[in-house]
Amino acid sequence: MMTTYIVPLLTVVALCAFWAIFQLWLEKHDPDAQQKSQKCGGCGRRDECDSAS
Repeated sequence: MMTTYIVPLLTVVALCAFWAIFQLWLEKHDPDAQQKSQKCGGCGRRDECDSAS
């Protein structure tokens, strides 16, 4: 009975692992990574925010 859940569970685990590996790869290979803005618009600052203070 519990063996019917193994395949879908392993599929979800594999998908999550693939997504994490893809995100790490994308962070290294994204050509626009240096040009992305760090402004969230929450505090009203007009310049870039380097820290969470």
